[in-house]
Amino acid sequence: MVEKSKVSCLLAVRLRGTVGDSPEIRKTLESLALESTFRARLLPDNPSIAGMLRKAKHIVAWGEVDQPTLEVLLRKRGERELRSQALDDGFVKERFGKDGLMELAGAVVAGEVGLEDLWRAGLKPRFRLHPPRGGFKRSTRRAFSDGGELGYRGAEINSLVRRMA
Repeated sequence: MVEKSKVSCLLAVRLRGTVGDSPEIRKTLESLALESTFRARLLPDNPSIAGMLRKAKHIVAWGEVDQPTLEVLLRKRGERELRSQALDDGFVKERFGKDGLMELAGAVVAGEVGLEDLWRAGLKPRFRLHPPRGGFKRSTRRAFSDGGELGYRGAEINSLVRRMA
């Protein structure tokens, strides 16, 4: 009997533009649907996505999203395909059978609700964010491991995204 593996999701945020970068990098960012700066996107954690993120590590910051951060993103920055319709607890109860956005965020992080299910239900696959409140704490030209903001951040992506939501 094969167990269903836990599907985790990554949150990627584009922090820099692509002026002077190669067309190959631009194509990679287009494939990730991170077309402009300060856009965030939930992505599945698989080898092909990880390879694309590593390729664009000098432009993008990413890491594992937690439930409270995803709930804040959905509540403040989540958009539906029809802008006139709100993303609220009633929509979540109708489409997913969950009590609210907090429960939906927990289900997405736990892998019970897939990212494709969110998009099929009418949510836009990206979040439009502000620049971080209080500014960037580190250099936006260096990797996170070298004292900057870019690249793989692990759980630290949550503090950055909360300041941007």
